[in-house]
Amino acid sequence: MTRRVGITIGLVAAALLLAVLAGMVGLLYARPVTAQAGVGVPGMRQVMVVGHGEVKGKPDTATVQIGVETDAPAAKDALAQNTAQAQAIHDKLVKLGVDAKDIQTSNFTINPTYGNDNRQVTGYHVGNTVSVKIRKLDNAGTLLDQVVQAGANSIYGVSFSVEDPQALLGQAREQAIKDAQARATQLASAGGASVGEVLVINENVGAQPIPMPMAARSADAANSAAVPVQPGEQSFSVDVQVTFGLK
Repeated sequence: MTRRVGITIGLVAAALLLAVLAGMVGLLYARPVTAQAGVGVPGMRQVMVVGHGEVKGKPDTATVQIGVETDAPAAKDALAQNTAQAQAIHDKLVKLGVDAKDIQTSNFTINPTYGNDNRQVTGYHVGNTVSVKIRKLDNAGTLLDQVVQAGANSIYGVSFSVEDPQALLGQAREQAIKDAQARATQLASAGGASVGEVLVINENVGAQPIPMPMAARSADAANSAAVPVQPGEQSFSVDVQVTFGLK
């Protein structure tokens, strides 16, 4: 009798344990996704929309890669030639009004060059490139011509930007919020409700520099008219994900 009672109690305990485990698993799978942080407020009627705002501004700065490439049979000769030309370019940039803080070395290489058999070293190639920020765009074309005359034989990677875009981003934010409000109002009206207070706002900001391909000009070409530099316009966009309460 005692043994039968013990077996019965054991079976009941095992059944209860299985029931508890099944309940815990059910709770895990039944957890609503709307409870995630930043999506909304649990337990409230709400609508979530994405608003977009975009404004354009004229760039006021340009960044360009200016380099010197030299070749010589001996590494020391290639380096000496390169150093002299690079220094002349630096001096020319400073003379043209470029601040020293806006001139930064971005690449420096020394590599052997090979003959037709690709095994015998025939000389050495030295490359020295600086990244230059130009703050006076009206003088950008003349500046590029002047550095070519000073010895630059590699110019590429020109891109334009707005130095301080905060005012433009502020306008884009206002547009994005108004767009979100209009979308939420339309959706709420279609569903027989009206828009209430803002519950959650998330922001995503985007702006792309404007690239302009440019090849180096020869010394003869540099004696002609200045390089035409057109900064165009730069777009600044803001997307906001806004959750509104519904009434």
